[in-house]
Amino acid sequence: MRIVVNGVELRGDLVRFAVLRNDAIPVPMTLEAEIRIDESIESGLKEGQVITAGVNEDKFYIIKSVKAVDRNSQGQHDMQSVKITALLESCYKVSFVRENPIVKEKATLSQCYKASGATLQAIDADFPIDKFHCYVGESPTFHISRACQENGGIIRWKKGKMKFFKLPDLFKQEPIMAIPNNSAQDIASGFSERHAIQFFYSLDPSGNFVYGNRGKARSARFMPFMNESQLRNLTRCLVQRKIARIYYSEDICAGDLINVVGAKPLVVVTAAHVSQSGTDGSPPEQYTRLWLNSLEE
Repeated sequence: MRIVVNGVELRGDLVRFAVLRNDAIPVPMTLEAEIRIDESIESGLKEGQVITAGVNEDKFYIIKSVKAVDRNSQGQHDMQSVKITALLESCYKVSFVRENPIVKEKATLSQCYKASGATLQAIDADFPIDKFHCYVGESPTFHISRACQENGGIIRWKKGKMKFFKLPDLFKQEPIMAIPNNSAQDIASGFSERHAIQFFYSLDPSGNFVYGNRGKARSARFMPFMNESQLRNLTRCLVQRKIARIYYSEDICAGDLINVVGAKPLVVVTAAHVSQSGTDGSPPEQYTRLWLNSLEE
């Protein structure tokens, strides 16, 4: 995995372990890594520094940096390493708890991101949000996720751009690759789904009940000030079906469609790209792990 610190690309032997994650969440990319350090790069791996990682040269803001002593040594000196956690630099601030409130009405998703501290230029397929309220002591990520859910979709980051996708539209894409059905771990969750996925109801201005999707036996929850479309969107979600480990491929992102041979296509919700150096004489290892989901109405 390519990592650049202080303008210098790190040698592969300095990166002991790195995981680059692409998720369908408000802060869509994270980097976790353990890096051997020397004086030339130590200053660039402290909290608050920005580093570059991945084939698309995404920038990451370090929110946690912990120094550790490596068990290996060179000569009479122990080698030091730093374990870092970093978030996508253009929107890391939306994950912070607010010291002052954000109150937006009739705004777009991109405007809510910017009000939360993000520096995104634009969001493809942006949509309006009637009310966006994030109070003191809350994190904007929760309210961004809820807005996306109410509008029936997810956001994803690919090739330096943010895009909003309606959930049904994810399955209308062309698959980017195919995997055998028996090559991935199956996740059985039918019982849990009935408890975790609710149907929702509300009241219209006249006081009449408005219902979402009641096609299956599910627990019910009241949501005020919502129309039928929003109520249905709250029930519509992506449910995990498989976990697959494939060859290292950083170009696979959350929101991509994977063709499962002999079964229905599934959507990537998390793509974790792992790179680790060998230990005790073992060779370096690189692979990508995919969490694959189906659409539940």
